[in-house]
Amino acid sequence: MATGVRMDCISQGQCPLSCHLCHMSPGPARPAEPVLLNITKATPVYELVNSNETYQALQEAMMSVLWCSAKGDVIDDWCRCDSNAFGTDGLPTCAPLPQPMLKLSHSYEPSSSLVIIEWIHAEPPIGVRIVDYLISQEKVTDLLLFTETMLSFVDDIMSGAKSPCVMLGDIPDPLSSISLIIRCLEPDTTYMFRLWAVDNTGRRSSPSEVTIKTPCPAVDDVKAQEIADKIYNLFNGYTSGKEQQTAYNTLMDLGSSALHRVLYHYNQRYESFGEFTWRCEDELGPRKAGLILSQLDELSGWCRGLLQEPKIGLRRASLKYLSCRYTDTKAFGLSWVNLGQDLRKACEDQMLSVMYNDYGAPKEL
Repeated sequence: MATGVRMDCISQGQCPLSCHLCHMSPGPARPAEPVLLNITKATPVYELVNSNETYQALQEAMMSVLWCSAKGDVIDDWCRCDSNAFGTDGLPTCAPLPQPMLKLSHSYEPSSSLVIIEWIHAEPPIGVRIVDYLISQEKVTDLLLFTETMLSFVDDIMSGAKSPCVMLGDIPDPLSSISLIIRCLEPDTTYMFRLWAVDNTGRRSSPSEVTIKTPCPAVDDVKAQEIADKIYNLFNGYTSGKEQQTAYNTLMDLGSSALHRVLYHYNQRYESFGEFTWRCEDELGPRKAGLILSQLDELSGWCRGLLQEPKIGLRRASLKYLSCRYTDTKAFGLSWVNLGQDLRKACEDQMLSVMYNDYGAPKEL
């Protein structure tokens, strides 16, 4: 009798006569009663066995099931896969590679040109050793995907080699989560970001993805009002060639969102002297006016609607990121445990100014 195991000879029902697995005792033919095996304490099964050989076999089997999907043996902290546990690419598949869960940051909202994505770094103590992450950025246009960027976290981002638009956010020490700041995005555009974990055999995990549409282009409404006043003064009365060129250059440099707000404020204040588009054509001529006004169509209907709000506020937020100088990470090796400490040596804290718009009058609480 093994310690912690009790045999209960209590009737638990009878086996049907049709069951060939029931042991039939000698004597009159009657169905045998099954015996229930109960475990009376929580302990690994292999510790309930007195035989050393059985103990070792059970221990190896349990470790194989736990870490190697019962398709290999645990050797130290890795899995030696059985011959039938290899994929078509020749890579071992017995140790499950965890899928990292990519998500948008809960601490910082996306801007018109920037988003922050993050994920939890976690790897099992046995079977899998994650050595890198791959991040892709894809633009979604009319249900089509256009891959713009595929970066290695270790070789491209952490080393500071070639990632001017992708920067590390603040990395905690010890490492628990990884945060990336992705810049250089187009406003009012849908992007899909994907993340893969890569282990030391070159195997990739299943991808985790996040899809987001960036907000409309940020606009400084106070500056737009000032430019509307400036254009009115340039157009008021006789307009010289120099004033015409100044007005043309000013309006062409605005961008679509700011031009919408200049048009809005101009018509709010000076429409009685002539509507904005008409004044542009009258003062600058059809060709130059057409070049200016064509920018108005570059925005989606959603953004054009928001830019008709009577009040648009502008907020500026400071975002901390790590500016890393080039470091050959392969030369000294990568330790996820000490990653936060290593990054402090190779990177400097920098601040990034981000602009956000608030549309409409603020609501009273």
